[in-house]
Amino acid sequence: MRNTVLYTALSILILFGCSTEKDAFLNKGYHYTTARFNGYFHGNQAYKLAVKNVDNLHSDDYENILRIYRYGNLKINKQEYANLNRAINKAAKMIDRHSMKFKKKGKLIEKNKMINDCYLLIGKARLLKYDLQVAAEAFVFVKNTFDKQPIRFDAALWLIQTYIYQENFVDADADIQILKEDEEFPKKLKGELLLLETQVLIKTKKYIAAIKTLGESIGLLKERKFKHRLKFILAQLYQESGNLDKATELYHYIAKKSADYNLQFNAKISLAKTFNGTGEEIVSTFEKMLKDEKNKEYQDQIYFALAQVYEKQNKTTQAIANYKLAAATSVNNPKQKGRAFLALGDYYFNIPKYPMAANYYDSCLISLPKTYPSYDYIESKKKSLTELVMHLNTVYNEDSLQRIAGLSEEERLAFADDLIRKAQVDQELTEAAAEALRERSIAKAMAQGSTGESWIFDNPTMLNAGLAEFKSMWGDIKLEDNWRRSDKTSISFSDVQANNETLQKSDIPDNQTVNFYLKGLPKSEADFKKSDDKLRNAYYELATLYRDQFVDLNQSNYYFELLNSRYPQNKKKAETLYQLYRNYDKQGVTGKKEANKNLVLNEFPNSEYAQLLLNPNVIADKEQKNQLSNKRYEELYRFYKTNNFDAVIKGIDDLLPSLENTTVLPRFELLKAFAKGSLYGKDSLEIGLRSTRTKYLGTQVAKEIDLILGKLDSEKNKIMKNRNDSLTKAKTFNLTKSELHYFILIYSNNTVKSEELSNDLSNFNNSFFKNKNLKVKTIAWSDAENAIIIQPLLSEKDYYQYYTTVRDNFLAERINMGDLYFNISKTNYGKLFKYKEVVNYVDFFKKNYFASENKK
Repeated sequence: MRNTVLYTALSILILFGCSTEKDAFLNKGYHYTTARFNGYFHGNQAYKLAVKNVDNLHSDDYENILRIYRYGNLKINKQEYANLNRAINKAAKMIDRHSMKFKKKGKLIEKNKMINDCYLLIGKARLLKYDLQVAAEAFVFVKNTFDKQPIRFDAALWLIQTYIYQENFVDADADIQILKEDEEFPKKLKGELLLLETQVLIKTKKYIAAIKTLGESIGLLKERKFKHRLKFILAQLYQESGNLDKATELYHYIAKKSADYNLQFNAKISLAKTFNGTGEEIVSTFEKMLKDEKNKEYQDQIYFALAQVYEKQNKTTQAIANYKLAAATSVNNPKQKGRAFLALGDYYFNIPKYPMAANYYDSCLISLPKTYPSYDYIESKKKSLTELVMHLNTVYNEDSLQRIAGLSEEERLAFADDLIRKAQVDQELTEAAAEALRERSIAKAMAQGSTGESWIFDNPTMLNAGLAEFKSMWGDIKLEDNWRRSDKTSISFSDVQANNETLQKSDIPDNQTVNFYLKGLPKSEADFKKSDDKLRNAYYELATLYRDQFVDLNQSNYYFELLNSRYPQNKKKAETLYQLYRNYDKQGVTGKKEANKNLVLNEFPNSEYAQLLLNPNVIADKEQKNQLSNKRYEELYRFYKTNNFDAVIKGIDDLLPSLENTTVLPRFELLKAFAKGSLYGKDSLEIGLRSTRTKYLGTQVAKEIDLILGKLDSEKNKIMKNRNDSLTKAKTFNLTKSELHYFILIYSNNTVKSEELSNDLSNFNNSFFKNKNLKVKTIAWSDAENAIIIQPLLSEKDYYQYYTTVRDNFLAERINMGDLYFNISKTNYGKLFKYKEVVNYVDFFKKNYFASENKK
């Protein structure tokens, strides 16, 4: 009896509550319950699963300040499009089927309280898809439409998050301030609002202010795991702002308390940069971490941190050894390997040992990503070093060749023999070391073999040892039959004997032959002149590089003076004397400064350098002006880096009159173009760049602009192609016969009366499809056309039957109606209404819906 009553009640609820046209308790209850526990529930579950999966895939970059939320990136999140699309579709379906809007005081009011949650879910899913503009529109809609409901604050927070991801920090900050002043803003959301403000402050590099807001938010939030992440970020902010004691304190706390091993591990690693004191405790910590088996894949990071500690303690030998170990143990972490090479490059650069520094910078650039903060600077430094090393090698080679060429025949041969003997000894030592290593490997493999790994092909150590021995004897050759011989077609004893003789002849390394050390020696007067030209050029270039690129005036002086002493009549003597005068002036060496000045005035009285020396005020004014310009440029560049673009533009405009006819003017104009581009967008940037390029054609700045414009054009073409591809995809109709369908009839509004046609179709529907509850709706299709839409057609049987019945019983006698009528799925209708590709859809419809009938 009880079950009967329950079933009856449910039947009544479904019967009377399914309509969205009545503002009654049962109707609202039915649609609220259905939306919440059917579509919204499943959509929200799909969204939560996507968030969880993205969080698992997200990889934190601990070298930079961590992102507060682990929302992945476009590449990662594409893997979750299926879940996110499911969330969007479920929410959209609930809005379409269960929205209940009724007029109240002239305004449409949504009576189903789950609809706002559905819109919010769509926005959140769009944000995770990085479809940022559409996400922002969804949040704005919720915020404005449900402006009297608490959900408006959730939408406002998500809108701010979207602005942050769009790097629209102006609107983000404005909305944050509005919410902070709103007395109705819920206290429970204050922590989230502070986190959003922290994100804006971090993005705009206002770290001191970010420390305050982040600290406040941590006090308001409850989730412990998330709070540990926030405290790590807080430690990073203290570190960036120079408060190393506070940073160290927080890193120690996280290293002990966090259950997240990545946070715990990186907190310990970060201590290498922030600790104060002797560091013995931290060295001990890192040594223990190295012994821990679970840190095996992170050894490169630990060695690097240990090297940083030793560097702080001025224990250079240990620091260098650990940087090398960091590079050697880094297998799957190229960025970490690159950082180790960079540290080694910097060390050898500062000694200085430029050739070694060049090699390490080269390795560093191979490993580091091009997005690394100082990549361009390192690349520039490496290029300068490469040029320097090239000229140093030229000096060494040409000096050696000229010295050897000056020896007698007997002395030259004796010299070559000495070098050959040394090369042979080096080879023997290398082979002995390799043999010892091989024997140790085999011995170790045999020992392991006795424990069960007796067969060589089951023992990787023995395999590697055998491979090393084979390569040392035969080299790294291709695996094939008769691999000893170049011709594999036949083989005989004489072939083997001849082959062995050839091997014996060619087995002698190049560096153990006389020709290796004596080739390229200058012999004729022309050869010596060519060698001298190389030396003169190398001396001058070295002196200039040391002065301009490496600010090493002692080395610069050495090569300028060497050039003049070895080649007193060289063509650049006047310039080198003048440059020596300037170098000694900067160093405050008055005697040598005056000596070089007098040499210029006495030997080259009519040169431009003599004129410069006779008018020192001109030089002083020029240098002072350059110094002031450089200083002002640095100030304006700092404004640019902190996003104070208005100050950059105003500052440059004020300076322009004083910079006329100077070499630095193009550089200022370029900075102004970038500042305007940052304020007003890429179009403004491109206009500014093209204007500056035209103005200063032929300068270095113009060449740099050419490269930038090339990148902009490439990016523009790529965006245009993606946009066209997206539009083509958006316009493409997809066959979804199981989806809800409409019947569309498009007709001329000049020959057909819409009201009359609508009434006739309504009567027709009542006659033929009385129980289908079909609705007739008229809309303007174009200036000359209207369209009638019949909905809903729920199944394939329904819309097939409706189409044929209307065609045969309603439209057959109405010749003036034309033939633009068809069924269309709800999704395809959205595309058709937006792009008005009617002819294309009619072709699509005929091919896919009534293909068999059309063939008849």
